Amino acid sequence: MVDPMDLFAAQLNARLAAVGDTARQVAASQARMLRALAEAAALQAPREGDPAGIFSDYAPEEVATILAVSGNSARNQMHFAETVARRLPHALDALEAGEIDLPRLHTLEHAISPLDDDTAAAFEAWMLQRGRRKHRAAYAAAARRAVLRLDPAGAERRAEERKKERGVWIEPEDDAVSTLAARLPSDQAEACYRRICTLAEGIARDRADDDSRTLDQIRADVLVDIVMGRTEHAAPIGCEIQVVVPVTTLLGLGQEPGELAGYGPLPAAVAREIAMRPGSTWRRLLTDPQGALLEVADRRLPSPAQVRHVRARNRQCTHPTCTRPAVRTETDHTVPYADGGPTLTTNLGPCCKRHHRMRHQPGRLWKVRQPRPGVFEWTAPSGTTTITYPHNYLTGEEQLPATDWSMSQ
Repeated sequence: MVDPMDLFAAQLNARLAAVGDTARQVAASQARMLRALAEAAALQAPREGDPAGIFSDYAPEEVATILAVSGNSARNQMHFAETVARRLPHALDALEAGEIDLPRLHTLEHAISPLDDDTAAAFEAWMLQRGRRKHRAAYAAAARRAVLRLDPAGAERRAEERKKERGVWIEPEDDAVSTLAARLPSDQAEACYRRICTLAEGIARDRADDDSRTLDQIRADVLVDIVMGRTEHAAPIGCEIQVVVPVTTLLGLGQEPGELAGYGPLPAAVAREIAMRPGSTWRRLLTDPQGALLEVADRRLPSPAQVRHVRARNRQCTHPTCTRPAVRTETDHTVPYADGGPTLTTNLGPCCKRHHRMRHQPGRLWKVRQPRPGVFEWTAPSGTTTITYPHNYLTGEEQLPATDWSMSQ
């Protein structure tokens, strides 16, 4: 007799394989499309004897007709295709081979926009060497960090320029609702958000039974209270943001990027300025020579120190597809405490509420192991196993096994 779970797993695996095959075929077709667009753009470039530039000005119109899109959309597609064909040829090959997808190629193209050709080539090689990463957010963060490493002076200059763009604006929407938005330096934005979250979580914890607001709704109400100066939120509260700064950067001896928990990589000068501010508290992070966290030197072994340790070791929820920063997660026992799992950092990991709840559903269809500290093996109901790794403080990404960490121009 066939086990129903075995039959389910076989059927699901077959469909997942079809999804993967189709994704590779789509990527290959997109690469061919980009090559064709780039070649069309090259054929219609401005020519000698054409001072008005009619070939380049009107070339997108024919493409727009074929694709049934606007002229501006066709122009943007042709510009993107020409850029990646010329400046990211190996990434375009990777797209055709199904090794990356189109959104990741867009990430690479955006990242190289301020770089010269030689630096862009070094950037492309570094990004392709380490593969797709576990999700697109991790890929984008890796691209930002690579740019900071390869062009530290330019990154510092661009950060100063972007700081001038800070502002607040409002966008009216339908049904008597508007969006109020702000652009701020990343550490200030993170500190503001953390304060709002801390206040909102306290209200949610202590609220009356008839308060049915969601946490998002409470956060919105807290923001209004703070901005309008309502007294219940006027008093300052503790708000910790974690910025990791390599000691060589801190001492001005190097330009290795820092990292802001919840945001990602920061230019060395920005990370150093935050660390040197009056009132900043320094905690020592010890890593092994490969960059894996060994110890957070803070307190003995109470729960707060353990939480700080696992959140510094694994910087995001440990589920393979999750992008939630560890500072906004729960601390999960890999082997449940009820099953005898010890409350040790080797049996703890950050897990967002959704995936924490998912893995503890009746039947425990999703299974999790932590064979080594910070290494998590998630096994799906289909039987597919995906591994996430601890943070590496040399590369600013996950600590992958048997990886060459060298990066040079």
